[in-house]
Amino acid sequence: MKHNLNKDIKVLKAQDHVLTGEFFNIYLDSNTGIFWTSIKKDHNHLKYYMSEKYIPHSNKKGFFGYIYSVSQSIMFLYKRNILKKYLSPKCHILDYGSGDGKFADYLNKEGFKTSKYDPIKDRLKKTQETDYQLDMIMLWHVLEHIPDLQNTMKSLIFKLENKGTFVIALPNRDSLDSKIFKEKWAAWDVPRHLYHFNHDSIIKLMNSYGFFLKSKHPLFLDAFYVSYLSAKIKKSKFPWLQCLTIGVVSNLFALFSKQYSSSIYIFKKI
Repeated sequence: MKHNLNKDIKVLKAQDHVLTGEFFNIYLDSNTGIFWTSIKKDHNHLKYYMSEKYIPHSNKKGFFGYIYSVSQSIMFLYKRNILKKYLSPKCHILDYGSGDGKFADYLNKEGFKTSKYDPIKDRLKKTQETDYQLDMIMLWHVLEHIPDLQNTMKSLIFKLENKGTFVIALPNRDSLDSKIFKEKWAAWDVPRHLYHFNHDSIIKLMNSYGFFLKSKHPLFLDAFYVSYLSAKIKKSKFPWLQCLTIGVVSNLFALFSKQYSSSIYIFKKI
Protein backbone atom coordinates (compact mmCIF):
# COMPACT_ATOMS: atom_id res chain seq x y z
CA MET A 1 0.00 0.00 0.00
CA LYS A 2 1.50 3.31 -1.10
CA HIS A 3 0.53 6.39 0.88
CA ASN A 4 1.89 9.19 3.04
CA LEU A 5 -0.36 8.51 6.01
CA ASN A 6 0.97 8.54 9.54
CA LYS A 7 0.29 6.31 12.54
CA ASP A 8 -0.74 9.26 14.71
CA ILE A 9 -3.35 7.41 16.75
CA LYS A 10 -4.18 3.71 16.95
CA VAL A 11 -7.96 3.60 16.67
CA LEU A 12 -8.78 -0.10 17.01
CA LYS A 13 -7.87 -3.63 16.02
CA ALA A 14 -10.25 -5.35 13.59
CA GLN A 15 -10.42 -8.93 12.34
CA ASP A 16 -10.75 -10.37 8.84
CA HIS A 17 -14.01 -12.30 9.19
CA VAL A 18 -14.19 -13.33 5.53
CA LEU A 19 -11.07 -15.39 4.89
CA THR A 20 -8.11 -15.62 7.28
CA GLY A 21 -9.20 -14.55 10.77
CA GLU A 22 -6.15 -12.26 10.98
CA PHE A 23 -6.18 -9.07 13.05
CA PHE A 24 -5.18 -5.69 11.62
CA ASN A 25 -4.52 -2.38 13.35
CA ILE A 26 -6.36 0.70 12.13
CA TYR A 27 -4.71 4.10 12.59
CA LEU A 28 -5.77 7.73 12.26
CA ASP A 29 -3.72 10.13 10.17
CA SER A 30 -4.45 13.49 11.84
CA ASN A 31 -3.54 15.58 8.80
CA THR A 32 -6.06 13.98 6.44
CA GLY A 33 -8.56 12.64 8.97
CA ILE A 34 -8.39 9.25 7.24
CA PHE A 35 -8.41 6.00 9.19
CA TRP A 36 -6.24 3.39 7.47
CA THR A 37 -5.46 -0.31 7.80
CA SER A 38 -1.86 -1.20 8.57
CA ILE A 39 -0.59 -4.11 6.46
CA LYS A 40 2.76 -5.84 6.01
CA LYS A 41 5.21 -4.88 3.25
CA ASP A 42 4.75 -8.28 1.60
CA HIS A 43 0.95 -8.00 1.78
CA ASN A 44 -0.79 -9.91 -1.03
CA HIS A 45 -3.94 -7.84 -1.46
CA LEU A 46 -5.43 -10.02 -4.17
CA LYS A 47 -5.70 -13.18 -2.06
CA TYR A 48 -8.20 -11.57 0.31
CA TYR A 49 -10.80 -11.43 -2.46
CA MET A 50 -10.54 -15.10 -3.36
CA SER A 51 -13.51 -16.32 -1.34
CA GLU A 52 -17.11 -17.22 -2.16
CA LYS A 53 -18.05 -15.37 1.03
CA TYR A 54 -17.01 -12.10 -0.57
CA ILE A 55 -20.39 -11.10 -2.02
CA PRO A 56 -19.47 -8.38 -4.58
CA HIS A 57 -17.44 -10.97 -6.52
CA SER A 58 -19.60 -14.04 -6.09
CA ASN A 59 -23.09 -15.21 -7.00
CA LYS A 60 -24.79 -15.63 -3.65
CA LYS A 61 -27.55 -18.22 -3.57
CA GLY A 62 -30.47 -18.93 -1.29
CA PHE A 63 -32.77 -16.52 0.55
CA PHE A 64 -30.01 -14.02 1.33
CA GLY A 65 -28.98 -14.03 -2.32
CA TYR A 66 -32.58 -13.34 -3.33
CA ILE A 67 -32.85 -10.39 -0.90
CA TYR A 68 -29.50 -9.09 -2.13
CA SER A 69 -30.68 -9.30 -5.76
CA VAL A 70 -33.97 -7.49 -5.07
CA SER A 71 -32.16 -4.79 -3.08
CA GLN A 72 -29.67 -4.39 -5.91
CA SER A 73 -32.48 -3.79 -8.41
CA ILE A 74 -34.01 -1.13 -6.15
CA MET A 75 -30.65 0.57 -5.76
CA PHE A 76 -30.02 0.59 -9.52
CA LEU A 77 -33.15 2.67 -10.01
CA TYR A 78 -32.29 4.91 -7.05
CA LYS A 79 -28.75 5.52 -8.30
CA ARG A 80 -29.88 6.19 -11.85
CA ASN A 81 -32.34 8.81 -10.63
CA ILE A 82 -29.55 10.54 -8.70
CA LEU A 83 -27.14 10.45 -11.62
CA LYS A 84 -29.49 11.39 -14.45
CA LYS A 85 -29.17 15.16 -13.81
CA TYR A 86 -25.43 14.81 -14.53
CA LEU A 87 -25.86 12.55 -17.57
CA SER A 88 -26.79 12.99 -21.20
CA PRO A 89 -27.03 10.46 -24.05
CA LYS A 90 -23.58 11.57 -25.24
CA CYS A 91 -21.88 11.00 -21.89
CA HIS A 92 -19.00 8.57 -21.58
CA ILE A 93 -18.95 6.84 -18.20
CA LEU A 94 -16.47 4.52 -16.52
CA ASP A 95 -17.61 2.21 -13.74
CA TYR A 96 -14.27 1.66 -12.01
CA GLY A 97 -14.35 -1.36 -9.73
CA SER A 98 -17.45 -2.61 -11.50
CA GLY A 99 -17.59 -6.02 -9.80
CA ASP A 100 -20.12 -8.15 -11.67
CA GLY A 101 -20.71 -5.25 -14.09
CA LYS A 102 -24.49 -5.32 -13.67
CA PHE A 103 -24.91 -1.61 -12.95
CA ALA A 104 -22.82 -0.65 -15.99
CA ASP A 105 -24.96 -3.00 -18.09
CA TYR A 106 -28.08 -1.39 -16.64
CA LEU A 107 -26.89 2.11 -17.59
CA ASN A 108 -26.02 0.92 -21.09
CA LYS A 109 -29.58 -0.39 -21.48
CA GLU A 110 -30.79 3.04 -20.33
CA GLY A 111 -28.84 4.61 -23.20
CA PHE A 112 -25.69 5.80 -21.42
CA LYS A 113 -22.36 4.67 -22.86
CA THR A 114 -20.74 2.97 -19.89
CA SER A 115 -17.43 1.13 -19.81
CA LYS A 116 -16.53 -1.14 -16.92
CA TYR A 117 -13.26 -2.11 -15.34
CA ASP A 118 -12.61 -4.08 -12.18
CA PRO A 119 -9.04 -4.07 -10.75
CA ILE A 120 -9.57 -7.56 -9.30
CA LYS A 121 -11.25 -9.33 -12.21
CA ASP A 122 -9.60 -7.36 -15.02
CA ARG A 123 -6.16 -6.83 -13.49
CA LEU A 124 -4.38 -7.98 -16.68
CA LYS A 125 -6.29 -5.49 -18.84
CA LYS A 126 -5.71 -1.78 -19.32
CA THR A 127 -7.69 0.47 -16.98
CA GLN A 128 -9.37 2.27 -19.85
CA GLU A 129 -9.72 0.65 -23.24
CA THR A 130 -11.12 3.72 -25.03
CA ASP A 131 -9.27 6.81 -26.22
CA TYR A 132 -12.01 9.36 -25.52
CA GLN A 133 -12.17 11.49 -22.40
CA LEU A 134 -14.65 10.50 -19.73
CA ASP A 135 -17.56 12.62 -18.49
CA MET A 136 -18.12 10.60 -15.34
CA ILE A 137 -16.15 8.11 -13.26
CA MET A 138 -18.07 6.01 -10.73
CA LEU A 139 -16.51 4.24 -7.76
CA TRP A 140 -19.19 2.28 -5.92
CA HIS A 141 -17.60 1.17 -2.64
CA VAL A 142 -14.23 1.00 -4.40
CA LEU A 143 -12.09 3.92 -3.19
CA GLU A 144 -11.50 2.26 0.18
CA HIS A 145 -10.02 -0.83 -1.57
CA ILE A 146 -7.35 0.83 -3.76
CA PRO A 147 -3.77 0.01 -2.63
CA ASP A 148 -2.03 2.80 -4.59
CA LEU A 149 -4.62 5.48 -4.01
CA GLN A 150 -2.59 8.49 -5.09
CA ASN A 151 -1.42 7.15 -8.47
CA THR A 152 -4.80 5.57 -9.23
CA MET A 153 -6.59 8.86 -8.60
CA LYS A 154 -4.13 10.75 -10.79
CA SER A 155 -4.66 8.23 -13.59
CA LEU A 156 -8.44 8.49 -13.35
CA ILE A 157 -8.40 12.29 -13.19
CA PHE A 158 -6.22 12.37 -16.31
CA LYS A 159 -9.02 10.59 -18.21
CA LEU A 160 -11.76 12.89 -16.89
CA GLU A 161 -13.04 15.91 -18.81
CA ASN A 162 -12.45 19.31 -17.20
CA LYS A 163 -16.10 19.54 -16.19
CA GLY A 164 -16.34 15.85 -15.42
CA THR A 165 -17.94 14.21 -12.41
CA PHE A 166 -16.69 11.79 -9.77
CA VAL A 167 -19.34 9.61 -8.13
CA ILE A 168 -18.03 7.95 -4.97
CA ALA A 169 -19.98 5.68 -2.62
CA LEU A 170 -18.41 4.92 0.76
CA PRO A 171 -19.25 3.42 4.14
CA ASN A 172 -19.27 6.01 6.92
CA ARG A 173 -17.21 5.24 10.00
CA ASP A 174 -19.24 7.84 11.96
CA SER A 175 -22.59 6.13 11.38
CA LEU A 176 -24.66 4.88 14.30
CA ASP A 177 -24.33 1.25 13.22
CA SER A 178 -20.54 1.70 13.34
CA LYS A 179 -20.81 3.03 16.91
CA ILE A 180 -23.05 0.14 17.94
CA PHE A 181 -20.96 -2.70 16.52
CA LYS A 182 -17.55 -1.08 17.17
CA GLU A 183 -14.68 -3.38 16.10
CA LYS A 184 -17.26 -5.94 14.90
CA TRP A 185 -18.69 -3.49 12.35
CA ALA A 186 -18.65 -5.37 9.05
CA ALA A 187 -17.74 -2.31 7.00
CA TRP A 188 -14.25 -2.22 8.50
CA ASP A 189 -13.77 -5.29 6.26
CA VAL A 190 -10.01 -5.47 6.86
CA PRO A 191 -7.73 -5.84 5.02
CA ARG A 192 -9.83 -5.38 1.86
CA HIS A 193 -10.80 -1.92 3.11
CA LEU A 194 -7.50 -0.10 3.32
CA TYR A 195 -9.05 3.31 4.08
CA HIS A 196 -11.98 4.25 6.30
CA PHE A 197 -13.61 7.61 5.59
CA ASN A 198 -16.11 9.88 7.21
CA HIS A 199 -17.84 12.90 5.66
CA ASP A 200 -15.04 15.39 6.34
CA SER A 201 -12.11 13.19 5.29
CA ILE A 202 -13.51 12.26 1.86
CA ILE A 203 -14.28 15.90 1.10
CA LYS A 204 -10.78 16.91 2.20
CA LEU A 205 -9.23 14.19 0.03
CA MET A 206 -11.18 15.22 -3.07
CA ASN A 207 -10.51 18.91 -2.43
CA SER A 208 -6.79 18.09 -2.56
CA TYR A 209 -7.34 16.85 -6.13
CA GLY A 210 -9.28 19.97 -7.11
CA PHE A 211 -12.85 18.68 -6.74
CA PHE A 212 -15.72 20.13 -4.69
CA LEU A 213 -18.78 18.41 -3.27
CA LYS A 214 -21.83 18.98 -5.45
CA SER A 215 -24.30 16.77 -3.55
CA LYS A 216 -24.56 13.90 -1.09
CA HIS A 217 -27.16 11.14 -1.02
CA PRO A 218 -27.82 8.40 1.56
CA LEU A 219 -27.71 4.70 0.79
CA PHE A 220 -30.50 3.65 3.15
CA LEU A 221 -30.32 -0.09 2.51
CA ASP A 222 -26.65 -0.29 3.47
CA ALA A 223 -27.52 0.13 7.16
CA PHE A 224 -29.56 -3.10 7.00
CA TYR A 225 -26.97 -4.99 4.97
CA VAL A 226 -24.04 -3.98 7.18
CA SER A 227 -26.04 -4.58 10.36
CA TYR A 228 -26.90 -8.10 9.22
CA LEU A 229 -23.27 -8.93 8.45
CA SER A 230 -22.14 -7.35 11.72
CA ALA A 231 -24.69 -9.35 13.70
CA LYS A 232 -23.39 -12.51 12.02
CA ILE A 233 -19.85 -11.54 13.04
CA LYS A 234 -21.06 -11.16 16.64
CA LYS A 235 -22.66 -14.62 16.31
CA SER A 236 -26.09 -13.25 17.12
CA LYS A 237 -28.84 -15.86 17.37
CA PHE A 238 -31.20 -13.45 15.61
CA PRO A 239 -29.16 -11.59 12.95
CA TRP A 240 -32.26 -10.66 10.93
CA LEU A 241 -33.83 -9.05 14.00
CA GLN A 242 -30.71 -6.98 14.61
CA CYS A 243 -30.54 -6.20 10.91
CA LEU A 244 -34.04 -4.73 10.93
CA THR A 245 -33.83 -3.03 14.32
CA ILE A 246 -30.42 -1.40 13.98
CA GLY A 247 -30.97 -0.64 10.29
CA VAL A 248 -34.14 1.32 11.08
CA VAL A 249 -32.64 3.06 14.12
CA SER A 250 -29.45 3.99 12.23
CA ASN A 251 -31.43 5.52 9.38
CA LEU A 252 -33.78 7.38 11.71
CA PHE A 253 -30.84 8.76 13.68
CA ALA A 254 -29.19 9.84 10.42
CA LEU A 255 -32.23 11.93 9.47
CA PHE A 256 -30.98 14.36 12.10
CA SER A 257 -27.23 13.67 12.25
CA LYS A 258 -26.79 13.07 8.47
CA GLN A 259 -24.45 10.22 9.42
CA TYR A 260 -25.86 7.45 7.25
CA SER A 261 -24.23 4.02 7.11
CA SER A 262 -23.12 4.77 3.55
CA SER A 263 -23.53 7.71 1.19
CA ILE A 264 -23.05 8.67 -2.43
CA TYR A 265 -20.86 11.74 -2.99
CA ILE A 266 -21.00 13.71 -6.24
CA PHE A 267 -17.84 15.72 -6.88
CA LYS A 268 -17.17 18.26 -9.65
CA LYS A 269 -13.95 19.94 -10.72
CA ILE A 270 -13.25 23.25 -8.95
